[in-house]
Amino acid sequence: MGADDRCPFCTEKEDCSHLFISCGRARSFWSSINLYLASVTDVENLWIVNPFSEPNQRVRTTLLICVCWNIWKCRNAKVFRSEDEINLHIASRCRDDLLLWSNRCSSPSDKAKIIAWSQFFFSG
Repeated sequence: MGADDRCPFCTEKEDCSHLFISCGRARSFWSSINLYLASVTDVENLWIVNPFSEPNQRVRTTLLICVCWNIWKCRNAKVFRSEDEINLHIASRCRDDLLLWSNRCSSPSDKAKIIAWSQFFFSG
């Protein structure tokens, strides 16, 4: 967050819920991967709503953290480098991160699911 607590994309007051859910930039990314968060009001609700409909809690948490991490990186690109990243770039980073993180899975079934989910972010 900037010194004035304003979102670098829309100048609304920036907090976690705004950054990851309600900002037009975040909504654009979520919709680009065909997920719509109309019923999500704050970040904690992401785990309850389960937008990926993933029953495995470890895999679901990995997916949500990956998307939030890459939305955060998109925000930082805007703040620190004045770059406006396209949704395809963010999705590509999500895919790459999931593939990287799959190597840290101790469960072969979790690893397989995360690798499979990485293809969800491949749109090119």
